[in-house]
Amino acid sequence: MKKTIIVFDGYCILCSNFVSFITKLDKDDEFRFTTFESEFISNNYPKISLLDTVFVIDPSKNILTKSKAVIFCLKKIKKLYIISVLFKIFPFIFLDFLYDLVARYRYKFFGKKLKCSYPNKILKSKILS
Repeated sequence: MKKTIIVFDGYCILCSNFVSFITKLDKDDEFRFTTFESEFISNNYPKISLLDTVFVIDPSKNILTKSKAVIFCLKKIKKLYIISVLFKIFPFIFLDFLYDLVARYRYKFFGKKLKCSYPNKILKSKILS
């Protein structure tokens, strides 16, 4: 499979909204989605576990985290490429600091689901269970 895989926190409402946003703009069918609790992750990437970051597995099987993961996704969405270029102005240390800050308080500000789940708007064909 030569798709980009986004591994996200299925409890986090902010994370689910990010996935819904990417799904909506994914006109070239570049992305697949899974959660930390999926069988796909436990069978193929057992070292990946729920942390305060999103994981992106690129088509070459490289694993990206934090701001590098988000910028990679933005680059893949042609409409958002310019935003990823703007983020390149800032060093990753600064972007990761901001990412960590949001990640630390994401449940407090955006809420938490009672169970791990996928956003309703994702097609089943895009989910790696």
